[in-house]
Amino acid sequence: MRKPSICDVKVDTAGTRRLRAEMAGRRSVKITINVDVDSLTRLKKLSAESGVPYQRLLNRILKERLSRTETVHSRLDRIEKELARVKKTLAA
Repeated sequence: MRKPSICDVKVDTAGTRRLRAEMAGRRSVKITINVDVDSLTRLKKLSAESGVPYQRLLNRILKERLSRTETVHSRLDRIEKELARVKKTLAA
């Protein structure tokens, strides 16, 4: 069996356009990331237990973590504003 060459590769431009349009409709972007083996193993184990594909599970975990960070920042902003208001009240 001969080794395939780059000249043998056929690009499916129609399929690529279709996939890109489909992805744009879902507002998702394909990326490549490096994940350590232990994390990926744990993620795939959670995926098997829950029945959710591991990439979808990773996206869900990422979304939850980012929304939690936003919540913490908004709480900190409120506390800082309240602290500034109290300082003004005490200074007067």
